Amino acid sequence: MMTLQQIFGQEAAIGAIRRALAHDCLAGAYLFVGAPGTGKGALADALASAATCTAPVHPFDACGQCGSCRRLRAGTHPEVVRVSPAGEQTQIWQFWTRDNRDTPGVLSTTLCYAPVIGRRRVYILEQADTLTEAAANSLLKVLEEPPPYALFLLRAPHTSHVLPTIVSRCQIVRVHPVPTDRLTDYLAQRFHMPADRAEAIAAYAEGKVGQAVRMAENPAIAAEIARVLDLAEGIPRAPRVRALRLAEQLRQCAAQLRALPGGQADPISGDEGDTAPAKEKASRRTLLGCIDLLVIFYRDLLALSVSGASACVVNRDRVDRLARIAASAGPERWMYCLDALLMARRRLEANANVAMVTEALMMALVGV
Repeated sequence: MMTLQQIFGQEAAIGAIRRALAHDCLAGAYLFVGAPGTGKGALADALASAATCTAPVHPFDACGQCGSCRRLRAGTHPEVVRVSPAGEQTQIWQFWTRDNRDTPGVLSTTLCYAPVIGRRRVYILEQADTLTEAAANSLLKVLEEPPPYALFLLRAPHTSHVLPTIVSRCQIVRVHPVPTDRLTDYLAQRFHMPADRAEAIAAYAEGKVGQAVRMAENPAIAAEIARVLDLAEGIPRAPRVRALRLAEQLRQCAAQLRALPGGQADPISGDEGDTAPAKEKASRRTLLGCIDLLVIFYRDLLALSVSGASACVVNRDRVDRLARIAASAGPERWMYCLDALLMARRRLEANANVAMVTEALMMALVGV
């Protein structure tokens, strides 16, 4: 169970939430928006803890000791409900009971009952951007006029990903990345790690606290980053005839990720023709993670090409090898490669064919 006191780097949002809790003037619905890994899930969970706590502490926060807090920490709180997508989308039958479904809708069966264990009933919509139009429209009335004891917490990457009618009925809470230097100090203190490793993790996470914490907690992260960077070092000097082979290696490397954000427990196929929808989604997430690491790698090359030994690079343990690669071409080439990587990222997010995107990317990266 996360408390507001434990949330790092979101002081403005936490201050507004605490004032609303202290004056008992919470909105009926909140929409937490921010990039994946920024910590919007942790902040929503902390608000749920504080809102249901029966013995809050000062400044307003969950006590961690009352029956509500103990149940929430154990994951057995019946009055705090999480609604995740059923497959790719969040469906109307997950909220409202339908005759053609055996599963009762969570709002149909609970919304009319006042809470008994905690101070509020909380409904956490973990991916509000996946709501079907029917599901979203069915929530409009209850979001506009919820029972006084009900609290709806919605999460989405951006307000543009949610129907405007839903957005207009929610209080927006924006969760922002934290400056890298602040995140570095936080990681070094919390995990008692060397400053250079904390700085590298903060840079890889790009200020996203949740992602940085997951990376710091998992020692396998370093090995997976090294695997991607080993592949990256062979790309700039590779001949064009190896582009398709390198694209295949990139897909295989992504398939083997487990610890990095987006990594999956099950292997994914490099052949899109027989990839199941869930595995296809996993493939895109893991490939996006690999491309993010390649962006940092080429950004280091660009910095070394422009500033030489005085450049500030992320991959300091590889700076000698990076310097030799950077000296093999001018800044224009590394800018061209960065553009190609960002274009590949946009194409993957737009559901372009994975094999075609990776092959086009490698054709752009090798032997320019």
